[in-house]
Amino acid sequence: MRATTTALLLSALLGCDRGAPRAESTPSATPVSAATTGASASPRAVPVREHEVLAPVFHVDRLYPSMKGPQETLEVRLVETNKPELLWIVGFEAVMVETDGTTPASQEWMCHSNLDLEPTLHGRLFGGTKRLSGRLFTLSQGQSRIDLPPGTGLPVWSGEALSLNAQVLNLNHPKASVDVRHRVTIRYVRDADLAEPLRPLFPAAAYGLKLLRGKDGVFGGESRAQDGADHAHGGSCLPGRNAGMNEFDDGKGRAFTGHWVVAPGHEENRTRVTEIMNLPFDTTLHYVAVHLHPFAERLELVDTTTGTSIFRATTRQAAKGIGLDHVDHYTSPTGVPLAKGHEFELVSVYENTSGNEQDSMAVMNLYLHDVEFTRPDARAAAAVLEADRPTVERPAGAM
Repeated sequence: MRATTTALLLSALLGCDRGAPRAESTPSATPVSAATTGASASPRAVPVREHEVLAPVFHVDRLYPSMKGPQETLEVRLVETNKPELLWIVGFEAVMVETDGTTPASQEWMCHSNLDLEPTLHGRLFGGTKRLSGRLFTLSQGQSRIDLPPGTGLPVWSGEALSLNAQVLNLNHPKASVDVRHRVTIRYVRDADLAEPLRPLFPAAAYGLKLLRGKDGVFGGESRAQDGADHAHGGSCLPGRNAGMNEFDDGKGRAFTGHWVVAPGHEENRTRVTEIMNLPFDTTLHYVAVHLHPFAERLELVDTTTGTSIFRATTRQAAKGIGLDHVDHYTSPTGVPLAKGHEFELVSVYENTSGNEQDSMAVMNLYLHDVEFTRPDARAAAAVLEADRPTVERPAGAM
């Protein structure tokens, strides 16, 4: 799949059986609770700074399915400086609050909070062969905070404008009348404060798809009728129905959606995600944040070349009504190896017990070691930022 197609799709989305045997040489990732994840930016004491953003107040007065509620996109700059400064983002948090910006509100109003950057400009500033979508973080029901592993971070320049999209939903209260807003905290450290370098990470993603049109559901690969082997390209997306407006093709005569309708009952969907992940080199996986919709039971990333389960996330449904109380995530300073030449698939399992059709997504946001990172020159970055300032385009508002 072309890198531009991947970038557009991720912007359009947002913005999931122990299965395969495990290879002894590649340890699988272990799910953890957000409450147990450390917030330290480095093994040594480093001041972690916080930039807080309050989204506008949203009035919720009717049912809003996922991706259909009121939303707003804001421009964010972590530091206002005359000269660009190298910063490392180490955490992201988003919670629902009342209009005063401090009193906690129910997280059931959370659709998502997305943080993006402009990928073309970022690529010019940092170089390398990576093709980024622009999505840095997504938080939704089931996880309200991301802390990257100690000693790691996402590099950005202080002059880069970030884009924050906040959206609400309402799945349970047809006669609601509440005012809520998102309180978002971006945690970062200044490169100038570091006693030792951080390990640079970059974001990638794997997401589940449903086939809308085409002869098969092998995303980005040759037809199974041509290759003659069901396992040759990993998962094959099931035929499905679009739950939203976005659809796209893979350049091989197939149309897909990443936001699909789940019928009542059990559904297991497998998607070949090799081209979607688009690994630029052999690397290690250090953090996984998972985006799923209510009634999802689990989401698993599998290396089909080795038969290894890389990470398997499970969920806990809301105790009352429709929603997610918890979604597993993965964090590790050491990381799990991922090989550029391997094939990967994403397996999502939904158990729709509502008796009605529901909408769904299945996304793993992956944070990978950037092995080609070199420390950029501040003067060169200043020149790029100045030249690009009048023409920078904001990322798309919603997933």
